[in-house]
Amino acid sequence: MRRFQTLPADLRISALIAFVVALGFGVIAPALPLLAAEFGVGSAVVGAAISAFAVVRLATAVVNSRFVQRFGERRVIAWGLWLQGVTMIVASFAPDFTLLITLRAIGGMGSSAFTIAAMSLVLRTAPPDARGSGISTFQLGFMLGAIAGPAAGGVLADVNPRLPFLLYGATLLVAAAISQLKLSHGVPTPPASPHAAGSPSAAAGALPRGTYVRAFAAALIASFTVGWLFYGLRNSTILVFATEELGGSGTFIGVAMLGTAVTQVISVRAFGRWGDVRGRRPAMITAGVLGGVAVALLCLPAGEAVFLASMALLGVAGGGLSATPAALLADISGSSPARNVAWFNMSSDVGAIIGPVAAGAVADALSFQAAFLITTLILAVVVVSSAVMRETLAAPSSARPPVTPSVKGTAMPGPAPVPIPETLPFWEGAANGELRVQRCASCERHYFYPRPFCPVCGSADVEWTTVSGAARLLSYVINYRPLPPFDPATPVVVALVELAEGPRLMTNIVGVPPEPEHLELDMPLQVCFVERGEHTLPVFAPAGEVAR
Repeated sequence: MRRFQTLPADLRISALIAFVVALGFGVIAPALPLLAAEFGVGSAVVGAAISAFAVVRLATAVVNSRFVQRFGERRVIAWGLWLQGVTMIVASFAPDFTLLITLRAIGGMGSSAFTIAAMSLVLRTAPPDARGSGISTFQLGFMLGAIAGPAAGGVLADVNPRLPFLLYGATLLVAAAISQLKLSHGVPTPPASPHAAGSPSAAAGALPRGTYVRAFAAALIASFTVGWLFYGLRNSTILVFATEELGGSGTFIGVAMLGTAVTQVISVRAFGRWGDVRGRRPAMITAGVLGGVAVALLCLPAGEAVFLASMALLGVAGGGLSATPAALLADISGSSPARNVAWFNMSSDVGAIIGPVAAGAVADALSFQAAFLITTLILAVVVVSSAVMRETLAAPSSARPPVTPSVKGTAMPGPAPVPIPETLPFWEGAANGELRVQRCASCERHYFYPRPFCPVCGSADVEWTTVSGAARLLSYVINYRPLPPFDPATPVVVALVELAEGPRLMTNIVGVPPEPEHLELDMPLQVCFVERGEHTLPVFAPAGEVAR
């Protein structure tokens, strides 16, 4: 509870909303088969209702990510919940199953909007040194709601199969009201480069393209696997296997599924904290290995004890694969993660859609063990992709000695700056060895060049703040024959860099030979300072060249 209270208010509120949403979602699960029987439709039509919801979620993910970037997380969260809530209440009065499927599909658009906006908010607000813990808290809200929902739904469905839909709609409207009343009104920054590190405290400041691509690929593969295994295979092929191969009763299967849920709830916070301390790579590798072992156990000779052990171990793996890849995504997504979140969720939805179909087809054509073997190989891909990526977790700022600019006090020929009142805080910060830019208190966006209002939202509530000085190289030109007052014999590298906090600025690159082979685009940089006339000027050097 103490750790929960230290998390940002928006993150705590998002976890509460996630619990309410998952509770309502679980409530309707037992009602669908009963409504199908009431309308006289078969299992295929019930499957169509589930698939329609998932397909619409998948189809609208990218559009909803753009809504988040344009209107902000709070508005999109509320819009998605209102849309879902209204469609579910109307669905509870649907005169036929076709209309119910249609309304359920429309609700999928709202579900996608909520999920992407809420996850973007969580990734953006989670403290850089506690992203795993923060994100695992959000995931825990979903898990607890998903456990409690079906039990309540079963009781309501026995009374009237339409009641769960009505309750689900009501809980969504309550969640929408909470989001509008309690979440902050800030909007995210415009889409930043996907290679930017997630925070000012990032050790490397900005991620090289290769590091970003491998990490993003590992996150997408892990998300696809979660959809395939936990939203697809576990709720279809594994249940059929337990019934047909093991002869398990409903009680036995319920106990096994409860074991998975309990171990997942217990392990998700542990994996989140572990990832914050030891890194994302070891946590993801361990989760992938545990998942592979859990599924591989199902390939052994059938036995109830082995099945129960497999399901418990699968829950532990699920906790790791729920928390760590999302924390990894936060590390690499910068201050506007909505687009990456959309692709992350789409990967999970694709796995959830094709997983049951593909695994079921393999089980029918070959055997259950063949389907489980394919899933084990997919988990092996998670392990390999996690192993080949570079660690994205930044060392905590308390563990790093302060930056001592390597060239502070060194004179650099060139034109001397002329401070004016609007830029004076910038030059005062440089004289003290600090890089200062302005930040909008309304939308929380950093910006440069100095001006008295925010260029994004127009607010005049702006302030000067010291930033990390971490950056990446966007572009450059080498002036081999600079004119005075530069030294004509010394080439000058004029560069455009992007700070970890988002702003871009023109500067010079020092501490590296002025040759293209030493100036790799996206290379991590760190601010340092040189003397120019009577003033101190911030310039940038390769991150490893700045004295620490």
